[in-house]
Amino acid sequence: MKLRHRHRRIILDISVVVICILSVVGIYLGLRIALRTTTPWVAVASGSMSPALDVGDLVIVQGVPANEIKVGDIIVFDSPPLSYSTIHRVVQIQNQSQNKIFFVSKGDANADEDAPVSEDLVHGRVIYRIPILGYLALEPSIAIILIIVIAVVILIWPEKGKRKIHLRKRKKRGESMHMGAPSFFSCFKTTQQNRKCRNSRNSQCQSEHES
Repeated sequence: MKLRHRHRRIILDISVVVICILSVVGIYLGLRIALRTTTPWVAVASGSMSPALDVGDLVIVQGVPANEIKVGDIIVFDSPPLSYSTIHRVVQIQNQSQNKIFFVSKGDANADEDAPVSEDLVHGRVIYRIPILGYLALEPSIAIILIIVIAVVILIWPEKGKRKIHLRKRKKRGESMHMGAPSFFSCFKTTQQNRKCRNSRNSQCQSEHES
């Protein structure tokens, strides 16, 4: 019976870990829909936007129509042939052929401007910044270690808590038994009192009989 209970507990703990992971994935997919962009968050990997954005920051990105982006907005865009997204501030907007808008951007800490990028390559506009959290994306090992720590805590902590509760119950039970049990001296004292009562009664009866 104990083995079955232990198996059920392990399955439950593993299910909790899986649910936590799926929750993160669900939040990511939900933000993609809510913010109307394929890239709802991006980690800042360089200091090109310092001091506005620091390395390790996580920025929340909202997809907006190209005609709503203004000079001074921070945008996230793909810059081929690079395989990662760039987070820079818009310094110039160009209307070129084929009814497309091109954006010229520049990092706040950079001296040179970036090459113009088409609106097709823009993921959206930065609307919020979360410090430090971006390191989880920049260093996958940190995220893996964090997941392992959470899993270990979920698997071990309930058993540890159960042991503490069990020990507390045993301690309270022992204290109640100790308080409820009569001591040797109290028993001895009660016995002596009973003997005195019996002796006094006997002597009283004897005196009445003699009279």
